[in-house]
Amino acid sequence: MALLAVMVTLAFAQVVLRHFGMGLLWGETVLKHLVLWTGFLGAALAAASEKHFAWEAAHVGAPERWKPRLRLIANLAGAAITAILLKASWTYFIDERDNPSELLSVAGLTVQSWVAAAGIPAGFALVLTHMLFKSADAAAEASGR
Repeated sequence: MALLAVMVTLAFAQVVLRHFGMGLLWGETVLKHLVLWTGFLGAALAAASEKHFAWEAAHVGAPERWKPRLRLIANLAGAAITAILLKASWTYFIDERDNPSELLSVAGLTVQSWVAAAGIPAGFALVLTHMLFKSADAAAEASGR
């Protein structure tokens, strides 16, 4: 909730300041990264409650006896895709860290681009963790335990 409040406040401040011909040079950059991080938190919550699209597509209209296996397949497929994205985002993060560039500078404080990029593999890792736990639950359900 605090993250959303910061985003709304920052966006509102940008609009008001632009009306007066001013603005925060770093505002857009920070907002973009906050939106990205918020999206990952939402994705992790969706994975934790199995409300991601793969589960919904497998669940609708399926016979009751197929649902545990479909749930397992959906979670394993989601976990596999998320693992691939995690690997790619980790490579991106390492590249950003090894070749640092300045993301923004505010009041003498410089933030490197890799700091913001760290949220991407962290987000994918969080989603993957939830999907693996749900896969274990689905495997137990599919096997009748």
